[in-house]
Amino acid sequence: MLAKFSVENYRSFNKKLIIDFENIRDYKYNLDSLTNGILGKMLIYGKNASGKSSLGFALFDIVSLLTDKKNGSAFNDDLTFLNADSDKDVARFEYIFKKDNTYITYMYEKKSFTDLTFESLTIDGELIYSYDFMNKVKNFKNLEKIEASHLNFEYFDNNLPILRYIAYNTAQKEDSVVRFIMDFVSRMLWFRSVDSNDYIGYTTGRENLEEWIINHNAIKEFEGFINQMADIQLNLDVAAANIPGMPSKILIETHKNRPLIFSNIASSGTKSLELFFYWRKYFENVSFLFIDEFDAYYHQELAINIIKYIKQFSNLQSIFTTHNYSLANNSVTRPDCCFMLENGKLTSFSDSTTRELREGHNIEKMLRAGEFNEKS
Repeated sequence: MLAKFSVENYRSFNKKLIIDFENIRDYKYNLDSLTNGILGKMLIYGKNASGKSSLGFALFDIVSLLTDKKNGSAFNDDLTFLNADSDKDVARFEYIFKKDNTYITYMYEKKSFTDLTFESLTIDGELIYSYDFMNKVKNFKNLEKIEASHLNFEYFDNNLPILRYIAYNTAQKEDSVVRFIMDFVSRMLWFRSVDSNDYIGYTTGRENLEEWIINHNAIKEFEGFINQMADIQLNLDVAAANIPGMPSKILIETHKNRPLIFSNIASSGTKSLELFFYWRKYFENVSFLFIDEFDAYYHQELAINIIKYIKQFSNLQSIFTTHNYSLANNSVTRPDCCFMLENGKLTSFSDSTTRELREGHNIEKMLRAGEFNEKS
C-alpha cells in the first residue's frame, strides 16, 4: 500500500505537498472507506485551478518512471513540469510504501519529465542506495538487501532509474521489496471522466469503448450496470454501421418505430458511466485508482452509487476529485477521508477544524460554510 506521498516544485506545487494515508481518526463508521487500516477511499475538494489534476499527475509520475504503461496526453509536458515561481531546478517526489510492517521510501528528483537527476531507496530508515545522475556519484551501501550486490553497473544507462535496472536484471524473490514496488506501480490507474478514454498506467494501447462492449458480448451486462447505477432503462443492440470513419459495428438503442445510434443520443453522464463500466473490469487488480472529476456529469445519487461501488474493492486505494459538496456526508464517507486542496496545501476535514467531528455532524453544511477552508 501507499502510506505517504509528497511532491515539491512540480506544476502548481511550489512548496512541499504531503498526503499521509496513515493519518486516520478513530471513527467507528464507514470503515469501508479504509484500505488495510489506511485511508483508502478519499474525496478531494478544491476550487478550479487549485491543483487537483496536478496532484493526480504527481502521484502517477512514478508510473512513467518505472514502467512502460501509458502516460496520458496531458501528462508529459516539459513546459509545465516545474513550478513557474520556484527558484529550484528540480521537482522532488517521495513515495513511502508499506509492505506488511516494513516501510519502503523511494525518492527521486527530475528536472523535466524525462530527465532524472537523483534517486534513493530506503527500507525502514536504512539507506539501500542513492545515485546522483548529474555528477555520477553513487552510494550503493546495502544492495545485498535487495538481491543486487553482484549486479554489474558497467553498462548502466544513465537515463534509466536504478530501481528499474535492478528489477529487470536481478532474480528477485517473490516477497522482495523491489517486486512489491514494481508490482504496485504497474497496477496503478488514472483516468478522467470528462475525457473519451485518456488514461495513465495499468495497461497500454487504446480501445474503443463500444467495440469492447460488443466484442466481449457485454451489451446486456452494460444495460444492467446502467440500470443499477443510474436507474436508466436501455434496450441496446448491435448494427452494422456502414458509415465512413465509424467502426463496422455500433451500438443502437431500439425503439418502437426506429433505432437510434447510441453514441449520438447518449447523455454526457451516460457516456461517462460507459467509461467507468469499461475500466471497472480491472478494479479487482488495480492497486491505486485516481479518477479526476469523477462525477462531472453525474447526478448526486449516481455519484454516491459510484463511491459505494468502489468501496466493494477492499484492497484498492482510490482518490476521487470532485466539486460536489453533497458527497461530504457521513452516510457516504468520513471526515478523515475528505480533503481540501487550497493554496498548495492538502488538509483533511478532520485536521481543518478544532471541532471534534462526530457521525451526527452535518459535514456538508460545515463545508458550505467554509469550516474546512484554510484559515487566514
